[in-house]
Amino acid sequence: MLWLIGLFLVVALAGGGLAVHEMRGRELPLPVGLLHGIAATIAITLLVVHDVNAPHDALVNSATAVFVLAAFGGLLLLLFRIQREPLAGFVVALHAGFAVIAIVLLTLGYLAA
Repeated sequence: MLWLIGLFLVVALAGGGLAVHEMRGRELPLPVGLLHGIAATIAITLLVVHDVNAPHDALVNSATAVFVLAAFGGLLLLLFRIQREPLAGFVVALHAGFAVIAIVLLTLGYLAA
């Protein structure tokens, strides 16, 4: 579980870097954002596999649900990018907020175990 938390932290830090870069007006190539999304999708999938094997871990299960909400925000941001529209700051903040909350829940679940 600890390595999974580390993976989510790396993905979140990369996402933060992407957001800062984008908010400064420097649009990144689409593949860079896609790498962030693919890494997050892999991490969420691994977390779901963990949840199936440990279904009674409420904090970790909650973290998974919140990560899925963050993923939906990421998909919305991807749609903005595909349409070549500027990213909505509110959606970026919501996406990041969900991710941070999920990482906190995941860490608390790990520490409680």
